[in-house]
Amino acid sequence: MKKLISIIAFSATVYATQIIEISQKQQNDLGVRTAKVISASKTSFGPYNGVVVLDKKDIISISSNIDSMIENIHVSKLQHLKKGQKLLTLKSHALLSLQREYIQALIEGENVDKNYERNLKLQSEGIISSKRLLESQNQKQSSDFKVELTGHQLLTSGFNKSMLTKLKTTHQPILEKTLYAPRDAVVYMIDVNIGEYIQADHGMMTIYANGKRFIEVSVPVDVVENISVGDLCTFGKYSAKVSMIGNIVNTASQSVQVRAQIDNADGIYINRVYGVKILKDIKNAYIVKKSALVFEGKKSYLFKKISKGFEVTEAKIISEESENYVIKANLRVTDVLAISSTSALLSAMEE
Repeated sequence: MKKLISIIAFSATVYATQIIEISQKQQNDLGVRTAKVISASKTSFGPYNGVVVLDKKDIISISSNIDSMIENIHVSKLQHLKKGQKLLTLKSHALLSLQREYIQALIEGENVDKNYERNLKLQSEGIISSKRLLESQNQKQSSDFKVELTGHQLLTSGFNKSMLTKLKTTHQPILEKTLYAPRDAVVYMIDVNIGEYIQADHGMMTIYANGKRFIEVSVPVDVVENISVGDLCTFGKYSAKVSMIGNIVNTASQSVQVRAQIDNADGIYINRVYGVKILKDIKNAYIVKKSALVFEGKKSYLFKKISKGFEVTEAKIISEESENYVIKANLRVTDVLAISSTSALLSAMEE
């Protein structure tokens, strides 16, 4: 055993290029058993904790752009909504004042337009001067600007274009403003009561719009380097594909957030926690028995059988199963590895 002992006593930096010359009898004496490597085309990681989330753009806050009073609430918390469904009805003195200004600007503008058209004709006939026409033209431009300005104020205060058109046509103020669901959604929270006075930009209701759903998975930092965009995640009856991989490590858990888009999220619950497995297609990887690996510091090694004994081969662990490791190493499917007494190969002592 002297030759064996003298060779395996090299430092770890030398292992990856060393050949351990050991006879078959010595192998038998040490109880060394061998097995062929198995090619691996897929592997899995986890399960890791994952939380179902939705995009920020799908969390919609319903608010008023102007001071108002809640006249009516048409929906209830957790109610499922269709796009265009009534949510809230508001009354606003401030909005009525803006409408009054707009109507006055319209009426004044109509009179100014008539005067301008009359003066345009009179000037062409030489009855009035060009200076008089210019004054009339300036009045028209000022009037048009006032109509446009008050119209924009209404639009930024909660009016839509159809409401503005109606007001322009009828000159009758709209006494109530009704808010509608912008998308199919679920009512998450209602933060007002009927009769309550609310200030501009006060959040009255939050709805979760239907849309893409994601699961955010906390993956250990030493595993995340093996994860790629497009890898498959499975949890419960659902599946998802990795769409984003973070680069910020949680200091407490030493994990990185991985986001996957859920393929069919019908009926899934927001904020529910699942155990998520990540499945990955791999190339040039192998399945080996856990007993085939030995460790020295942060590196792992295999003993590949050759005619003279064993060649020490460095291996990188990709994932861990109950009895095996999935590894990458300089191997072929025809190679045979020591799978028992590997610790003896590493640390045999002279008798």
